[in-house]
Amino acid sequence: MATIAFCIFNYQGELNSTLKLAKTLRLLGHQVLYLGLPDYEEKVCSYGFTFMPILEKWFPKGFMKQLELNESNSNRLQLFLKQLRYRKGLKSLINSLIKGENREIHTLLKSANPDLLVISTYEELYSTFIGMIAYECQVMSIYFTDMFTSLPLPNLLQKETFSNFDNNFIAKSLDFKNKYIYQNLLQATKKIITLLSKTDFSEEDLITKFAINRKIPLDLLDLSQPIPLKLTHLVLCPKELDLPNISREKCYYAEASIDLQREEPSFIWSDLDKNKPLIYCSLGTTVNTFSTLGISRIKDLFQNVIDAVSLKNEYQLVLSISDYISVEDLKYIPENVIVVNKAPQLALLNKASIAIIAGGINTIKECIFCGVPMIVFPVWADQPDNAERIEYHGLGLVADVKNTSANIIVNLIEKIENDLLLKQRLKLWGEKFQEIENSGKATKFILQMLEDV
Repeated sequence: MATIAFCIFNYQGELNSTLKLAKTLRLLGHQVLYLGLPDYEEKVCSYGFTFMPILEKWFPKGFMKQLELNESNSNRLQLFLKQLRYRKGLKSLINSLIKGENREIHTLLKSANPDLLVISTYEELYSTFIGMIAYECQVMSIYFTDMFTSLPLPNLLQKETFSNFDNNFIAKSLDFKNKYIYQNLLQATKKIITLLSKTDFSEEDLITKFAINRKIPLDLLDLSQPIPLKLTHLVLCPKELDLPNISREKCYYAEASIDLQREEPSFIWSDLDKNKPLIYCSLGTTVNTFSTLGISRIKDLFQNVIDAVSLKNEYQLVLSISDYISVEDLKYIPENVIVVNKAPQLALLNKASIAIIAGGINTIKECIFCGVPMIVFPVWADQPDNAERIEYHGLGLVADVKNTSANIIVNLIEKIENDLLLKQRLKLWGEKFQEIENSGKATKFILQMLEDV
């Protein structure tokens, strides 16, 4: 039997994406373990997996949790200054890797001696350096992802087409000339600030310098890609959700990999009204969604959703607000609204008629799997790209998170109600996702890789 190690960063989504695959491999008799930042040890161990912390000197236990807490309570200036400090520390870490001073990951990989290292691509620079260290240690590696923005760019398309996600989202309302001016102005401003703060560095230069110093062949790098190190991508999402006629190199699309048995937060089910259809609303658990939009706007959006369901009294709402705000922050909560900090999302989606979400890929996969129409308010990262796919495939509606009101949300709900083909379309998509889910494509791919060694 083989030893398979999953290397994650610090996001709930990347852990959730791997759980079903990891549990299946363990049931088949393989040893499965996780590598990651110390803050995720408790969560991983709760599922019975061995966890090996890495980069403890740079990210000691409690560091990421405190960073998330600070981000959720910071204004934009404070957040920017924290990002500069983080970037300065990141630069110091990478320089230590380049010089060979930091051998912690090398030592750990030699100790664990995995037959296969499966690297999350949620943080692209992190995954690139982990991959290069694995190459240096002669450990076979692949990437895993369910974020389309981390995949190799489609053939015949230039990198400029896929600029910063937030830039794209803002620039959608501009013509091409204004978009070009905006992006260059933004890049120039960031460049000046990072130069003045001594946090400026070229990721491409550092990656190349590490490869040269560690004798990694440069032809294994493609600096035009989001993740320069050329490894196979195991895509934990059906290809059907990608945009059509797209061809990507070194990508193997598998199932959505939804762990239907994962442990979820408790919920008082007797509070639900069996006679009213359910709307489920959540912006996810990632602090960046809240810090990017700002807590004030998040509160306004949640209150607008509450007020909309108050106007649409034939519905009931379960609103999951996360740990970054409290129930007391909301002005008015009618009887047909239940507000919780954390919700059993899978169980609620199995009962929901509509989901109002930010567009994180895991939530989108679960909505499709359960056949739930979506109203998507994308905020950051891959959410705008995911929303584009939802709109293209006709699986829901996309709205502007910076322009919301109760009446706008009521109109969106009524558009879904009046779309006679939407539920039928989602039923077919849900059945397709379930069929692919039962195929076990990801497990078969991993086992084939191990056989080919």
